[in-house]
Amino acid sequence: MRVELNDLDKCFGKVHALRSVSLELSAGSRTALIGPNGSGKSTLVRVLMGMLSAQGSVRFDGAEAGDDRRELAKRIAYVPQIAPRLAAPVRDVVRAVAGLRGQAWDTVASVASALALDLDVLAKRPFRALSGGQRQKILASLALASGAELLLFDEPTASMDPRSRGEFFRLVEVLPASVTVLLCSHRLDEIRRLVGRV
Repeated sequence: MRVELNDLDKCFGKVHALRSVSLELSAGSRTALIGPNGSGKSTLVRVLMGMLSAQGSVRFDGAEAGDDRRELAKRIAYVPQIAPRLAAPVRDVVRAVAGLRGQAWDTVASVASALALDLDVLAKRPFRALSGGQRQKILASLALASGAELLLFDEPTASMDPRSRGEFFRLVEVLPASVTVLLCSHRLDEIRRLVGRV
């Protein structure tokens, strides 16, 4: 999926979070968005997701994103910096998200296993009762198993242990060449080998 951002501007009161941001992510590209906390990385990703409005334009494969993003949503997967604290059991969260894309539990569980997480053991526990790292691994597993054309990762490994972080990066490295990846971080050293552009 090709993504084009043109003159994006976003303010929160007196805070100018995005100022005239223009950027193109070519289809199949691997791009790192690097900056300190508070520099606007998450805001930019949320604008791409349609979670926030902004001045300027966002185009996917040449078409304006628009207000109705239902079809577009099927083609994008997102891992936020901080996982939501959902009350539903892990089983329901995984089945709901994976089901939207026609993915089976076992497909997600296989990716989770690579990240040292046993979904079957956690299935009945409330998602919000898990540790931050466990929640993050589940969201990463859902995204990596999704088959989406655009993956948006916003500090996806912030809560993960070092072994799982390394495995997550290995899984990103072996994604199909057609998948476009935007990886937000403040640690370039950790993701430099994964991207072609910073």
